[in-house]
Amino acid sequence: MKKLFIFAAAALLALTTSCVKDIVYPYASYDGLANTIAYDENEAVTVTVKVNALVDIAKVTLNYTANGKAATPIEMKGANKVYSGTIPALPMGTVVKYYVEASTANGTSKSAEGTYTVGVIPIDYSPLKLNELNGNDKFIEIVNTGKESINIKGLHILKDTKDVWTGQSQELAAGAFLLLYSTDVVAPTDGSEATHPEYAGTGLVFDSGLSAKKNVRVQLTDPLGNSLDDLNIVGHPGSKVAGSYGRNADNKWYIQPTATPGAKNTDGTDSIESWLAK
Repeated sequence: MKKLFIFAAAALLALTTSCVKDIVYPYASYDGLANTIAYDENEAVTVTVKVNALVDIAKVTLNYTANGKAATPIEMKGANKVYSGTIPALPMGTVVKYYVEASTANGTSKSAEGTYTVGVIPIDYSPLKLNELNGNDKFIEIVNTGKESINIKGLHILKDTKDVWTGQSQELAAGAFLLLYSTDVVAPTDGSEATHPEYAGTGLVFDSGLSAKKNVRVQLTDPLGNSLDDLNIVGHPGSKVAGSYGRNADNKWYIQPTATPGAKNTDGTDSIESWLAK
C-alpha cells in the first residue's frame, strides 16, 4: 500500500510539471533613459538606456524628431544591457524628442519619451559675474557667486559688442575665480614679449585688447546669448586708470588700486558707478 501511494504521488508530480509552463514576458523594458547636453550647435548628443528582456533582443533603435519632423532611426550599440546612440549636432534652438525601441522575436516595445532643446541647458548661470577688469595687465576675471559648480562651456565674453571668447568645458567651483588674459599679453603681434605665455592653448585667452584709458564695454552671456553681466563704461575721464575696475562687497564697481587676479578683490574707495551706462 505504501509503495502504491509513492508511485501515485510521483505520477501526479510528473503530470503537474509537464503541463505548467513559465510565462515569459516577450517584450523589453527600459531603465535609466538619459541624454548628454547640447551646449551649442556643435554638440552631438549621446542617449543611453538600460534595456531588460527575458528573451533575446534582436535590435535596439533610437528614434528622434527635430522640430517635429519625421522620426530618424539610429541603431544603438550595447554591452551588459546598456545601449547608447548618438543624435547628430543640430542648430541652436532645435527641439529634439526621442524614444528607444527594442525588437524581439515577439515584436517591439517603446521607452518613454525624452526631450531636449539645443542650447537650452539645465544649468543656472546667473551666479556668474564679472568681478575684475584690468586694462594694464589686460585680464578679465569671472566669479561664481553661487553655491554649486557651473560648467562654463558655451559662455561668451563680448568686448565692445564683438564676441572675443567662448568657454570650453570646465567646471568653475562655487566661490572660485576664472581668469582670462588678452591675446595681447599671451601672444602679442607687435613684437613685444609675452607676459603670460603659459596661457597659450588653455582656452582662457580672449581675442582682443583691453584699455585702461578709454570707454569699454565687456559683456558676459550664457550659451544662448542671454546677458549675465554687463560692464558698460561710457563716461571714462580719458586718463589712464592705475589698477583695476573691481566689484566691492556692495556689488558696485570701484577702482581697485592693487590688482588681485584670481583672488578676492580688495575694496576700492573711488566709485566708477557714475561712468556706467544706466
